[in-house]
Amino acid sequence: MTDIEKMLAKANNVEDKVYPPEVNKRLVSNHPCGDENALLRKEIARLAQAVNVPLSAEFEAYYNEAEGIKASVKEELGI
Repeated sequence: MTDIEKMLAKANNVEDKVYPPEVNKRLVSNHPCGDENALLRKEIARLAQAVNVPLSAEFEAYYNEAEGIKASVKEELGI
């Protein structure tokens, strides 16, 4: 974010509207291609298993879908 962008955000009282996309932009620059989602998804599953708490049906379906897609893409690419 440039100094001018910061100044304009403050002058127009839109810091709260500029904040979420700026955070996302910076995270994506360090963790491309959904790495953040993958980290969170795996950690949630690991923690739930560690404390013996069942995952919600919705999360479990999402987790299984993501793992299935990963496996499918790896197979297609031969990796």
